[in-house]
Amino acid sequence: VRASTSSEGESVGCGTTAARETGCLSERMLVLRPNNGLYWRTTLWVYLAIVAVCSSIAVGFALVGFWPILPFAGMELTALGTALYVSARRGRYREVIRVDDVRVRIEKGRRGPDQSWQFNRAWCEVRLLPPPGVLAHGRLLLTSQGVGVELGAFLTDDDRTAVAGKLRVLIGPMGRADRLPDAP
Repeated sequence: VRASTSSEGESVGCGTTAARETGCLSERMLVLRPNNGLYWRTTLWVYLAIVAVCSSIAVGFALVGFWPILPFAGMELTALGTALYVSARRGRYREVIRVDDVRVRIEKGRRGPDQSWQFNRAWCEVRLLPPPGVLAHGRLLLTSQGVGVELGAFLTDDDRTAVAGKLRVLIGPMGRADRLPDAP
């Protein structure tokens, strides 16, 4: 999971926490995103370099009579490009949790929110479910009045536990609607 910082946020192990004061209400924001090793522009440059090298080798072999190598090199480069695109697209996924004095809002999506939920903070509960088996992962749920939303399915168990602790501090125990704690 990548930790990112902004001018209004502090870096944490699993995303960004940002604090905003809006009138008498304060808001905390936690951004979760998968760890994507490369940025899209860097990925594109690496792919183009690989295309240049592989294409020049394939053309060299074709010029000396091994022309059947060209379609296989083309298929190989197409498969690699597709895999890099899918990986980069998955890396743009975000889960944004906003907590203010009254509400907890969750938004999930790539470029913008594809899905969103809004809960009354006083009735929210953070639930960290243990893994059902040895090879399975636990689940982090934010529940309110019978509705549950899974958060951080892409996180490791340690990161999921850290996020659960951070959310418990921000949201507080169910049934309590005090003001948000001061930013650390």
